[in-house]
Amino acid sequence: MGRITILLLTAAWLSGCGKDAPPNKPELPKIAAPSWSLGTYDAAPPPPGLPASTQPPTCWKAAYNGTPPATVWVCGYPTGGRAFDAVQRTATGANTVKFEEDRYLVVVSCPALNDPAARDGFQSLVRAIQQKLKSAAK
Repeated sequence: MGRITILLLTAAWLSGCGKDAPPNKPELPKIAAPSWSLGTYDAAPPPPGLPASTQPPTCWKAAYNGTPPATVWVCGYPTGGRAFDAVQRTATGANTVKFEEDRYLVVVSCPALNDPAARDGFQSLVRAIQQKLKSAAK
């Protein structure tokens, strides 16, 4: 084989590397709605209710400080199809929202939503996270 053939084969092989790698840790809004600010945001195990998988996602857990506090799990999958499947199969409880954005499954939980103002703020938090992830996917 000639040098050019070896270089082309090497380039083709390298371009296929990393295709099944989960995405990087996405940026989340530092302040969301009038009542929440991002506290911690670190690597974490998958959220409760996520079915076991032969290829578990890479997950991060964020704590939003506010009244009431909220918890956000962001799990990255190698493909959007896996994230979509996960959002369909993940069990959630009361005061919890789950959605898929690109290659991410997002679970947002706020156990103490007792009044309409807190629920409105929670919806604003979820929308802010969705918008941040949508803009990152572009």
